[in-house]
Amino acid sequence: MSVHAMPAKLGRSLRRLLAVCGLGVLCLPAVTSAAVFQTTLDQLIDDPRTPGVDESLTRGITIGDKRYSGFVHNSTGSAPVAPEDVTVRVTNLESDPQRYTLQFTFAEDAFPGERTDLVIAYDLDVLSSDFINRVGLRFNGSVPAQGTNPNTSASVIETVRTRDGSDIQPGLPITDTLVLDVFNDGPGNLEDSNSEFQMVNLTRRLHFEKDIIVSSRPDGGYAAISIVDNVVDQVPEPTAFAIVSLVGGAMLLRRRRP
Repeated sequence: MSVHAMPAKLGRSLRRLLAVCGLGVLCLPAVTSAAVFQTTLDQLIDDPRTPGVDESLTRGITIGDKRYSGFVHNSTGSAPVAPEDVTVRVTNLESDPQRYTLQFTFAEDAFPGERTDLVIAYDLDVLSSDFINRVGLRFNGSVPAQGTNPNTSASVIETVRTRDGSDIQPGLPITDTLVLDVFNDGPGNLEDSNSEFQMVNLTRRLHFEKDIIVSSRPDGGYAAISIVDNVVDQVPEPTAFAIVSLVGGAMLLRRRRP
């Protein structure tokens, strides 16, 4: 019996299992020696049954000097992804303490004639005197076979916005919005990219919105995504860095005196 001949719920569950197993070899590097926080997305979304209560003060993730909160979820299409089926994991490597990675793990796929859209949004606050200076997007989207029509794709479009309306990126026309995108439509078609990083003006508050899409035409192939990463790099406050540099320079001069 084919997967499509099975009951819809069972067939989709099996296909999700196949998607996760099939993408296992494409997973992003494992994390070692890190501070880790892990939960599911449904535990981070504010409860609409309690109007007037700012649950972003209690719900969310705080790890190191980073606070992720105000999570929003929406999914539509052939096989919508429920928030309880999205694992959310934040890591901060001991070997690279100035980098934080927020990872979403789920099973989103599209067979011929299917399309599913998953939107996840959230706010990020830096609680220390450091500043975010770079943002990045990574995913493991895969299109192993296009079918007869080259219109099968896996993609993520991420909008990053400053929350005070300030300019987000140095050296470009003034705007408070930056767009990152990653894309895969299989071998022999458009150029694929599984990561993009961009510098940003120093800031402590950003808003992120990811539009995660798998799509296949009726005569297309198979597309899947199971991991999406948001990466932020940070630097010390410029004045603090300058003071450290001055102190270091003075100590060197002192050592050089006869």
